[in-house]
Amino acid sequence: MKKALAVLMLAAMILSTGCGNQAQDAAKDAQQKVEQTADAAKDKANQAADDAAKKADEMKSDAAAKVDEAKDAANQAADDVAKKADEMKSDAAAKVDEMATDMTSIMNERVIALNGLMPGASVEDVQAMFGEATKVEGNEMTFADGLKVVFDGAKKVKSISTVVDTFETPEGMYVGASEYSLNDNCGPADSVRKIANGAEYEYNSGDKKSIVVYKAENGIITEITCTLK
Repeated sequence: MKKALAVLMLAAMILSTGCGNQAQDAAKDAQQKVEQTADAAKDKANQAADDAAKKADEMKSDAAAKVDEAKDAANQAADDVAKKADEMKSDAAAKVDEMATDMTSIMNERVIALNGLMPGASVEDVQAMFGEATKVEGNEMTFADGLKVVFDGAKKVKSISTVVDTFETPEGMYVGASEYSLNDNCGPADSVRKIANGAEYEYNSGDKKSIVVYKAENGIITEITCTLK
């Protein structure tokens, strides 16, 4: 009996020892699997971080490239605008020079006349152009449509004047035209005299032998007089 009990106890001890070893083995396996899982998770996390960093670098590169493209486009646009502005300035300067040249030419070649009649013409020239005078007072003759002509002692036209819109100067100016159109059509006056309600604008002929005076009142030309100096 005692021998059987001893056998049983020995068997129990052996069994207990075997179970303990299995538990330890199981624990080791579990720990190993946890470590493997953790390592795998770390690897995935590291890979994800690397991928994210790579993607971020790519996005930064793309963004930098787009910024550079935008800068290049802006610089090109600025260059184009500057070039266009320079071209416009050059064109404007050329036009100003051209206008100045034209105006200088006009001033140098200006002819003083009313409907083609110039100071210095003879009585016969006047009559051939306008017929017989309707009124004669000394050396002053008045012709149809209100043209007044004054002759000098040699019977040459000293001055021609009108206060009606029938007659024009070579520049196309006439009584009734705007005072402000003088500068556009005739250029700057050689002299300006202030009068009541306006001014008188004087222009010399190209040969400096005669002048034309435009009398303007309240913004309107009211009289034109061409005179031999």
